[in-house]
Amino acid sequence: MADGGARGGLVIADRALTRIARQVTLDVPGVAPEESSGAVERTLGRGYPRVHWQRAGTRARVEVEVAILWPASAAEVTTGVQAALHQQLGRLAGQDLAHVSVAVREVVRAASARPVARVR
Repeated sequence: MADGGARGGLVIADRALTRIARQVTLDVPGVAPEESSGAVERTLGRGYPRVHWQRAGTRARVEVEVAILWPASAAEVTTGVQAALHQQLGRLAGQDLAHVSVAVREVVRAASARPVARVR
């Protein structure tokens, strides 16, 4: 029988961690949905949230750039994103986040609050 201490490890690719981090970020209240970025930006991969990693084993530093919905508090949203990433990436991916940096790059109106174009 195999020894319980001789188990293998789990290695998660940066791409998978990026997707997890993006989804966790999008679930935080006040973070603008991906649709708030323009079609060109999304097509070119420049939409928000943007996630950048530096990893060494299970220790990681992550930088996230977000767009927030008006009139959300930038301080509350960034704190929420940091807390969510610490909790969920530890739980889902076994990542110990040494540092989480969140920057608000845009403030956008909710889709329902945007003015409707009218033709006269």
